[in-house]
Amino acid sequence: MAPSIEINPNLELFAVLYILAFNGSDYFITAPKDYISDVLTYFAPYRDDPAVKYIREVFNSSLPLYARDNEIAEFSSRLALMSYLPNETNFGELELLANFARKSDFMTFYSAHRSEYEEITRPLAGYLECVPEEYERLFGHTYESFRVEASYSLHIHPHVVFENETVYYVGGLYYTNNVTMLSYVVAILHEFTHPFVRDFLDRNFRTFENMSYYLQEVRNELPTTTTYDPGHYGSFYTYLNELFTESIAEYIALRCGVPRDYVLFRANAMSAMFLPFWNLFDEYRKAEELNETLYQYAPTLARRMGGWATPENVSAFYRKVAPVVEPSVLDRASYIGKLVIVYGTQNPDESGNEYDRETAYLLADRLRETYMRLYGGAPSIVVKADGNLTDEDLRGNLILVGGPVANAITARLNENLPVRFAFNGSWVLERNPNAVENFTAFRVTENNISVIPPNSPVPSGVFGVIETIRNPWNSKEYVLIIAGLDRYGTREMSKWIQWESYVIRGKTYWEVGFYSMG
Repeated sequence: MAPSIEINPNLELFAVLYILAFNGSDYFITAPKDYISDVLTYFAPYRDDPAVKYIREVFNSSLPLYARDNEIAEFSSRLALMSYLPNETNFGELELLANFARKSDFMTFYSAHRSEYEEITRPLAGYLECVPEEYERLFGHTYESFRVEASYSLHIHPHVVFENETVYYVGGLYYTNNVTMLSYVVAILHEFTHPFVRDFLDRNFRTFENMSYYLQEVRNELPTTTTYDPGHYGSFYTYLNELFTESIAEYIALRCGVPRDYVLFRANAMSAMFLPFWNLFDEYRKAEELNETLYQYAPTLARRMGGWATPENVSAFYRKVAPVVEPSVLDRASYIGKLVIVYGTQNPDESGNEYDRETAYLLADRLRETYMRLYGGAPSIVVKADGNLTDEDLRGNLILVGGPVANAITARLNENLPVRFAFNGSWVLERNPNAVENFTAFRVTENNISVIPPNSPVPSGVFGVIETIRNPWNSKEYVLIIAGLDRYGTREMSKWIQWESYVIRGKTYWEVGFYSMG
């Protein structure tokens, strides 16, 4: 039976209360503005309802984002498996929510927006029809049913609930374009895969447990991310659970019709956080060719994993296969306790130097705010001119603001950058795939992510680039270069730190790419 997909009334009731509690403005509110306006208008008489106050207190906006994220997910798990709250008879503190729903006639609001909910859920169905068959093929069994229980207007961290032979995806579900829709397809497949992988590991973990050096290497490379995410990195069991789940979900996504280039893009991003990732796709294919389930193939898979890397060479293996990504510099800076932002002073137009200095300080303020929101604390963030760096600074985690004309450190690095500046009557960007390994470039539009040849020209008129490299003066740390084709492009690019190796942006152009630096 194909999975069912719905905007769950209880989750949307929770979302409505959340919108009211924070007056329509909060990190976790994802609904379009007109929907938020409808909520604030329809439920205006109930803004001071005890249920609204309860939500405001429980999900206090002063808490770090990761804490609120966890609380929202846990609360949603309970709601998703219950019948519509006013029809329940045993719900404890959730009675506040049920009373609110009765008083406000919540279902009238929900019914009025049903067409919007269906517009979101309908495109997913075709990609999920193959789910039971694919799990049967890989694991030799499947479950009785699969359900997507989602909120339209609240970001709920995607997670799985398994009960009575039914697998539930619980999460947010709102998108405005095809690319984001595909990300939800893979996220749903990811959560559906978790119960299968947990059972697989419960039976086979001993076969893999002596390879925990893979996790230790990721902890070494991403110490802050792994510390604040014990659910994925707290033990080798939880790590393997996530590694196998994500790679199997992407493998199934390919078989269910998700475009190959999109899966390639996602796999590149995930391979920075989970090791080994790329190799697993071939192993799942080999198991199928041998007509073996993953249970039968487990000894072979474990033997191959033990051969890809050893405790002695796992660092070299990581650097060869895992891409450097932009957040690495922020992760390492948080761990070390210091980040240096370097603005250029080489521009013959002094106003350009002053503009880049302002960009550096704006970036510093934004990063402090981000650190505080995410972790409740920030490292020391120091802003310096390029001529004032010490040898100690150069060996740490750096963000360079400005291209080679403006910033002396960028100029020193430019020739060997993966995306470098070249002068041909005017300054342009060009990809430099020979400077790194495994260079892969993607063109991103609202409806597609597609691979582009590394030797194709970068269009004129782009703002600039933001790219990450390992620090050439200390390869344990990183350098992030934020550089525009002019000072205004530099400031624009300072807004685009994402989970890729580089980003090139223009008014109508968006390119991202990945590379490793062995």
